[in-house]
Amino acid sequence: MKNLITILFILISYNLSSQKWIKDTNCDEQSYEVLNEALEHFFNLEHLMAVGMAKAAYMIDSGCECSKLILAAAASPNPNWGTRKAKLDDINLQLLTSEEKTWYNMLVATLTSDGETYRSSINAGLEANPNSPLVNWFSTGGDLKKHQEFAEKFPDVASGAYNFLAYGYARGDVDGEVDFEEAYKAADMAQSLHTGPNSLDSKAEIAVIKGDYEVALSNQLKAYDYATFASPYEPKLVTYYRNTVKDEISKNLKDAQRAVQKAILDRNYEEFEKYISEDMQLISGDSNLQDFYEFNKESFSRGANVNWESFNLKDIEVSFSPDMSMAILTFYAEGSYSSGDSEDMIDYSTRASSVWIATDNGWKTVHTNWAPYGGGSGIPKI
Repeated sequence: MKNLITILFILISYNLSSQKWIKDTNCDEQSYEVLNEALEHFFNLEHLMAVGMAKAAYMIDSGCECSKLILAAAASPNPNWGTRKAKLDDINLQLLTSEEKTWYNMLVATLTSDGETYRSSINAGLEANPNSPLVNWFSTGGDLKKHQEFAEKFPDVASGAYNFLAYGYARGDVDGEVDFEEAYKAADMAQSLHTGPNSLDSKAEIAVIKGDYEVALSNQLKAYDYATFASPYEPKLVTYYRNTVKDEISKNLKDAQRAVQKAILDRNYEEFEKYISEDMQLISGDSNLQDFYEFNKESFSRGANVNWESFNLKDIEVSFSPDMSMAILTFYAEGSYSSGDSEDMIDYSTRASSVWIATDNGWKTVHTNWAPYGGGSGIPKI
């Protein structure tokens, strides 16, 4: 199976028969070309582009009912707020071919989660249209072997199949071992058959599996470049970028944590305000183990009876959420203080944690928690 992609790449180089997703349709010649491009985008999980091209196909030919199937398939089947049913009801069944009716029956079955009807529709469609790429695609499911068979039988429209195989190689689901070389090769094959952002997004995700965030970022940037406004590829682009500069972010967060604590000790609210969000209040739990509270400007009067001789944060460790949108800092603090008018010094020792979130205005702290540690004391109770 490892040689499959190389062999098929050579075959496709000489095979210019230009298979289409649907061979028999009521669409005119021009709308038929646009329709198949829409199907290419749809089956490569580029639904927004598919919707736009399906609408274009219908504008060219109002009898191109298959374009409405794409619009229905891209919509939600949720009976409470979805629009798939309304779009299916708007289709003229008399204008659907046998292949198209198979898809229609499958979509109707999704409205009630009728798995049996869904599967029987595919089987009936295969019996009536054994050489239809559209119907055969629906029969592949999540089966790697079936995707391989689809690529062999319908090489010109096999971009989605190669995309699926790429993940199989990267996850070790093909021949029982991880093979990133074959995974990248499959993703490249997908891209060569269909110029679209999804295969680039897939190549980026494969790079993440490998742990190579530089390659991931490079490919995700190319996917994002297809259409940047409200792009579905932007969130992972940000994640990949932050992974490439993780050490720098960690250093900055450590510095920020120290700056926050210094601002609190100095009663410098203007400096402290730089590190909190307007949208989410900082929730704090002090080392006196009293109730959690919102730490705001009024909180700067708390602990006014504590006179610090020394205070130091040490051993700060930073851990990130998988999407790099949140960081948890764990650290220790030590020092000494006197309370009120007393000159007696108290050894201060705590372990602490804080939560930081990434915002449009930088990283902000939203939670902190302190507790006595190693036989030392926290701050006095209020």
